[in-house]
Amino acid sequence: MSARGEASASFFIGWAHAVKRTPPKAAERVYFATFADGEMRGAAIQRDEGPVLIGQSDPPVAVAFAEDLATDWPDLQGVSGAPKACAAFAQRWYELTGREFKLRVRLRQHSLTAVNKVPSAPGAPRMATEADIDWLIEHGLAFVTEAGLPDSSRRVREHIVERAGRGDYRIWEDGDRVAYAGFGDAAPDFARIAPVYTLPHGRRRGYATALVAALSRELLRRGKCKLFLTTDVANPTSNAIYARIGFRVECEEYGLDFITPRA
Repeated sequence: MSARGEASASFFIGWAHAVKRTPPKAAERVYFATFADGEMRGAAIQRDEGPVLIGQSDPPVAVAFAEDLATDWPDLQGVSGAPKACAAFAQRWYELTGREFKLRVRLRQHSLTAVNKVPSAPGAPRMATEADIDWLIEHGLAFVTEAGLPDSSRRVREHIVERAGRGDYRIWEDGDRVAYAGFGDAAPDFARIAPVYTLPHGRRRGYATALVAALSRELLRRGKCKLFLTTDVANPTSNAIYARIGFRVECEEYGLDFITPRA
């Protein structure tokens, strides 16, 4: 793991393991690059229509990634990573493509090694099954819309079907399905929890707290040494939930969107 931030580095390590486990489809666009020169370090990943993730890359390295991508993929949706690295990437992107940029979201990367005791909630968690896929897709699309994520409906559907088939979702039931949480555990030592969503009528009842705590305990029992997740800085509810469970803030990152100027 990178000394600059395990939570940020987990994206790249987890992605590499996931690609080894499930190779990309022939038509899928994939970019994976690393950079090392003296003290300069960095890594970048990008798949399909999503943003390029550059994590805690050094700003000059971010510039090199922008120059590498601009010729083949000028329609890149955006960039996500450390603020200075994103700023350097976006400025070079503007110089190369003429596309301006705007801040879409400020993110916090969190890590956990032990779960705190949290209040119980009515109901209980269970693994999602094939019978839940349509429900997961419906509320997965709702989550993407509510969070303002740059995911297409096609990609959301495909990923949910694939992940549900692996058993990567837990649902909290209290008479009916009220919340769900997903996770990725391709890497042997850690897992990333995402997404987490509570249906609007079930909020403020402790379902998400209980569900993520239960999932975190399960993953640690299964041998994971550390868990990671990402929150939106502007969402005080989710940040408070994860702090109660035991997640600690490691670093902050930006998500920038690229904008094509009007003719």
